[in-house]
This record gives sequence, structure tokens and C-alpha cells, in this order.
Amino acid sequence: MKRLSFLACLMVASSPALAQSMEAEGAQPDAQLASQDVQAHGHHKKKHHKKKHKKGSRAPEVSGFIQAFYRYAFATGEDGVVDNDNFRVQRVRLKFKGKVVRKVRYVVEVDPRAPEVTGIMRDAYISLHHLPHHELRIGQQKTQFGYESRTSSTRLYAVNRSELSDALARGVTQRDIGLGLLGKWPLGKGFRLEDAITLVNGSGMNVQNDATDKMSVWGRVGARYKREDLKIWLGFSGGYGDYIDTGDLDQDPADDFRLEFKRLGTDLRVDHPWFFASAELAVGTDLAVGESEDVSGYYLNLVGKTPWRVGPIARVDTYLDEFRRWTFGAYYGLADEKLRLLLNYEYREVFNDARGDDKLYLWMQARF
Repeated sequence: MKRLSFLACLMVASSPALAQSMEAEGAQPDAQLASQDVQAHGHHKKKHHKKKHKKGSRAPEVSGFIQAFYRYAFATGEDGVVDNDNFRVQRVRLKFKGKVVRKVRYVVEVDPRAPEVTGIMRDAYISLHHLPHHELRIGQQKTQFGYESRTSSTRLYAVNRSELSDALARGVTQRDIGLGLLGKWPLGKGFRLEDAITLVNGSGMNVQNDATDKMSVWGRVGARYKREDLKIWLGFSGGYGDYIDTGDLDQDPADDFRLEFKRLGTDLRVDHPWFFASAELAVGTDLAVGESEDVSGYYLNLVGKTPWRVGPIARVDTYLDEFRRWTFGAYYGLADEKLRLLLNYEYREVFNDARGDDKLYLWMQARF
């Protein structure tokens, strides 16, 4: 009921603004149709209502996707405990975007299947396009670091994001509230400069009161080269800030502590008609309870392409010495297609410093 109430409030709150926009955009009656009516009947017909036409539609564009999978766990770990096999709706997104006035737009994205009400609202920002080659976002958005963390899961070739993306390339959550400035500068001869920076609270998604001592900053600068069907991206990222770690007991604030972090990273992508490859490396320092720890992780990802839109995938991702996972499988549907299928087998070589349970995923996605 909380989720339904939240969505209802969102729709009610947005309706006055939409109505005002529609009224402001009213147009004059169609003179040509009136003239034709005079010619056909020889006189003017009385009209009780004048029909108005909008100069430009302000109705929001609606899109979204559904991702679901079947997972089977193999008892390959050393703890003697294995997860039950299960079906799961992994993600559902409903996205609304549109234009308010010239150079002012908005994006709202919700997750109606979120297990908690605090996870329903995803993206929620106003977008200003007054600066050349740049977009200024105000509100809740993804923080800018690396490649995979910024990229929609609809475009990835693995069911689960890499450990680098979850543990190093973001704060307490993938999204936060604040300001974002994203730019793309065409340089000519196939080159383009890319820059992005976000200044956010650091308390995480949908947390309106900032519980941290300082703002968090995430940013990336890079370049893209394009020649015919070949694209290459190279980027460098950084992050600095703090967040509240919930400790081992998420529901018990007694073991919460403040963690201050520093991050540096680099990412490389190559998109070719015959393959797609991506790699990231991130290093940094975590400071908590007076103790400092060096952290690092990386992943390497390789995807084969064929004329039939099917192909093999292979990825390895690590985090310190605690985690190493190999992902093998196949896909149907390239990154930008509406219907996609994934077969992933995760060989968990190291999980919490020991051999982990392997996982098999059969995954399907539909975009609309």
C-alpha cells in the first residue's frame, strides 16, 4: 500500500504542472479549416467551443523494462550451505521524461517492485541545457565514476554487476541527491571529449536529510574515438567523500559507523562489429574508526559478436583477495535491443576468502 500511495502522490503532484504547461501552449484555431468550411456551406457555422492546437507536445515520454531470471546454485562452497533455486523479477523500471520549456527537461524513474519503499524512486532530476555541450542535473541521479556503474543494466552482458561497480565505484548506493554536470565536446576527426562530475549529499538514494559530515564528489574525464564501425573509449575517474556504513546488522544502528573514502579509477572500452571489450581498475583508501585500509578491484569483460546477434561472453572480476568470480555464457540480442536473453555461469573461485557456491542464471529482458 505504501508503494501505491507513493505513486499516486507522484501522479497527483505532477498533474497541475502538466495542466499549466498544456494551457500555456495553446494555439490559434486552424484558419485553413475555417476557410474550407465557409467555401463548402457559404456561411459561418456557429461554434460553441474553439479547438486549440498546441505548438509542441508536453506529454511525457514513457518507457521502461522488465528483467527476470531463474537461478540455480551449486554446492561448491566450503560452508556446506547452498541457496535454493528460485525465479526472481530482478528489475522493473518505469521512466517518464519530457520537456518543460525550452532547454529545461525532467526525468523520473521508478521501480515498482522495490522490496522497500525507499527504493521505489530511482532517477528524479531536472535537466538544464543552457551551457554549450553540457547538461546540468538537479536532483537524484547516478554518481559519475568509471563505465559500468554509470551504464544501465539493460546494456550489460552479465546478470550481476561486477564487484568493482558495487564496492568501489559508488557510495552507499548507486544514486544520490545533488548536482551533476555532464558534457560531450566534439573535437573533430572522430574524437570527442567527455566530462562528468556529481556533487551529492553522500547519504544515498531517497535520503532527504544528510547524515554525513561532508559532501561527496564523483567525476570522470575521458575521450572517445570513432572511425566507421569502430569506437574506443578511455576514461579516468575519481571520488572523495564519506557515508554511513550500516555494519553487519543493517537494521541495528548500534554498529553503524562513518566511512571516509578516496577513489581513483580508469576504464577502457572497445566496440567493434566482431567484439565488445571493457575493463576497469579502481584503487582507493577507506578510513573508518581510526583505521585505514587500501582497497582495489578490477574486471575484464569480452563479448563476441556474430551476424545472428548471438555470441559468447567471458568476464573475470575481483575485489582485494576476498573475491574472484569468473562469468561464462552466451547472449541473444545486442546491448541496444529490446528483447535480450542471457545465459551466465558464475564460477566463484573466491568468496569471502573461501571457495563459493557457483551460480547458473537464465535471464530475460523486455524493453518498451
